[in-house]
Amino acid sequence: MKDLVQSVDMGVSQWKGVNVTRSKGWLKNEFIRVGLAEFLCTYIMMVFGLGSVAQVVTGQGAFGEYLSINLGFGLGVALGVHVGGKVSGAHMNAAVSFTMCAFGRLAWKMLPLYVFAQLLGSFLAAGTIYGVYYDAIYDYCGGNLTVNGVRATAGIFATYPAPYLSLLGGFIDQVFGTAMLLLCLIALSDQRNKPAAAGSEPVTVGLLVLLIGISLGSNSGYAINPTRDIAPRVFTAIAGWGPDVFRAGNGWWWVPLVAPPVGGVLGAGLYKALVELHHPLLPEQDEGVMEELKEETFPLEKQKNICADEPFHRFVPLCLPVLPWLLAVLTKLHCADCFFLGAGTLTLPLKALVGSSLLRKESPAGSARLSSLLKVSGWYSDAHCCRGNRW
Repeated sequence: MKDLVQSVDMGVSQWKGVNVTRSKGWLKNEFIRVGLAEFLCTYIMMVFGLGSVAQVVTGQGAFGEYLSINLGFGLGVALGVHVGGKVSGAHMNAAVSFTMCAFGRLAWKMLPLYVFAQLLGSFLAAGTIYGVYYDAIYDYCGGNLTVNGVRATAGIFATYPAPYLSLLGGFIDQVFGTAMLLLCLIALSDQRNKPAAAGSEPVTVGLLVLLIGISLGSNSGYAINPTRDIAPRVFTAIAGWGPDVFRAGNGWWWVPLVAPPVGGVLGAGLYKALVELHHPLLPEQDEGVMEELKEETFPLEKQKNICADEPFHRFVPLCLPVLPWLLAVLTKLHCADCFFLGAGTLTLPLKALVGSSLLRKESPAGSARLSSLLKVSGWYSDAHCCRGNRW
């Protein structure tokens, strides 16, 4: 926290070479500062993102197309990182905050603050765009606010699945999209690999979101963000669209709420298991290099000093048996089938994690627990396949 405050102070004092001391009116409570920054950067991102959707929909193609929406969200994310990156890390996404907590880069006690700030920013951004485009929306839909149909307008604010998409397909779509997001974000922040160049982080993250939009967006609008979807959805339910916003798509609303955190942990875990944990240790004479690497932090990790209290090797053994059962309940699949699917999917990256000398050194107990879980999942998979199961 001390380094974080110093970095902000230095940035202010170096403005045009003038020495500026902190004003007595500045907020000194770190939690409030973080919450306000996270709220504002989320609001900025959502205003530009939702505004681009509203312009394309109400303009009926005259003021943009699908690419315009992707550019709106991508550039909105980039500006959001500029607004709050040095203070809160500019997560703007509950799945990102949850993953940072899961990997010990953010304290669990900070998660409610981040989620609340993101929800508030998204909700107010939806209200802002509704007000700005009020006349255009009502002119487009003829005064009939609908969720489905040719003149549907609820999709301006929240995501809805394509007619062909099942709940299971949508769940996998959201898990995969968020996994790609977090895998790339963790890679961009890995100072031992090829991180984003200093100062280019906002543009790089914005381009990542743009890339996901133009490659993985057609199924359901690539929410990949629980707070981005649920807050505007609640707003539309209040503003006149009614409970249909929760009924559409066979009750689609829970998928963008539940799937992204699952995908975030899987994507970040995959990068950590296959790449980050296998970086060669630097020799002792390079301690100065190690200190320099520690000082270089990606915007997502600006709150790292407040907190890291739940490292990855404690979190994964808890998630492994839970995630497949959660998927089974939510998609109404047979629990045994779903356990096999989940265990089989996670086996390879977790085997790499168990084999990591770094994990064995840091937490022998955690490594042993993971080994036991993998043995059970391997035994179960073999037995399940021998019974000729459809998987």
